[in-house]
Amino acid sequence: MKKLSMDKYYHPHITKMLDSFDKTERLPLLTFIIDQAANHICLIGGKSGEPTMVKLPFDGQDPTLQDGKWSIDADMFKYYYHNCLKSVQENEHIELEIDEHTSGDTYVIGYTHDQGVRRWKCDSPSQEHLDYFTTIGNKSYQSISVDALAPILNVADSHRPLEFFKIDKTKNEITVQRDNDVSTFPLPDDLEEKVDLVANQEGLSVLKHVCGNTQSDSIMFSVDNEQLTVTDGQHCYSRSLASLTEFENKSKVDYETEVKCVVDISSLKSEIETYTRVNQIKSNNLSLLYIIDNEAFLSGFGFTVESFKSLSALSITAKQALLYNINLNQLLKVKLKNITDMKSMTLRILKAPDGSRKLGFYNEYDTERPYDSIPITLDTNSQNLSAMQKLLALSKKQHREDGSQQDFLGFDGI
Repeated sequence: MKKLSMDKYYHPHITKMLDSFDKTERLPLLTFIIDQAANHICLIGGKSGEPTMVKLPFDGQDPTLQDGKWSIDADMFKYYYHNCLKSVQENEHIELEIDEHTSGDTYVIGYTHDQGVRRWKCDSPSQEHLDYFTTIGNKSYQSISVDALAPILNVADSHRPLEFFKIDKTKNEITVQRDNDVSTFPLPDDLEEKVDLVANQEGLSVLKHVCGNTQSDSIMFSVDNEQLTVTDGQHCYSRSLASLTEFENKSKVDYETEVKCVVDISSLKSEIETYTRVNQIKSNNLSLLYIIDNEAFLSGFGFTVESFKSLSALSITAKQALLYNINLNQLLKVKLKNITDMKSMTLRILKAPDGSRKLGFYNEYDTERPYDSIPITLDTNSQNLSAMQKLLALSKKQHREDGSQQDFLGFDGI
């Protein structure tokens, strides 16, 4: 049988390609294109609509390998490949056997370190992958050196998490979309850009990956049809830039801070966790935020149950007592775990010029723009206000009887 080897240099690229497969795709495919004259063996796979191509040189391969184009099941190949990586030594390569039959059938065979055998029957090559192979050669690319790209990625890192990151060389500015709002910043003084670049979080991840795993001095990229393609001349990664047109047309919204408070993050987490465990509260899908007397309280309501807890606010900026209505399902989706190393966090209620409001959540890395937010509305329901007042009275009664004062936790720089 003939051998096909994958040298250690290509392992990071193959791993990233295999890890990008969509788990919900029923039959993901991995396509091989072997062309001895062109000196390449191309592997194409990844999420549907966002392919990746890894190009291995034919030089050094078994010279008896025949030209061919075929696809195999990517799901089993992924687990075979990761199994091989567990035992591969620093200078080893991963090897496949190509078994060609007179009937025209071709099989790929792999052997695992624990005596396992993996065998794939090759099928007709994926048309999407063949089209991609043709298309990437016809794109118009911008080029940037790896040395120049590195500081751009560092600047992008300072704005994470984000939805879009754009550098406009004509305006000499950066535009960032975060939490569905846009902000513009001048380029740092030490950054003089000669390219226009736009990418989302996944696109930035690909740029960083290629930058760190290429033997080339430069990277090329192309943006068209809401898709970013990145290549170092060998390997190609394409990622969707869905909503790019919307981002390009989005204008900045100037929010007014209606309420700002710093709260004990453990109190916030534990109260939200309570809501997830009480079916009545979760089903009723209602939570209220009550701001009064320099304190913040969060509540959850069921049909026959009520929950009410102080968020142990260190400081509050509010002109008057206010009551807000929160969709509990949206609150439960906010990522509070591992978003901060501090014991407290800032919340802001931001009011847009059109009167709409959102509750913003901040970490210590960026105290000006929320890393996440949810819609919030001013609650003028007299029954809800009455319920809050009764629960507040019970809370104060308990506080007087306990005679204890909760420790306040700081949040420097906010």
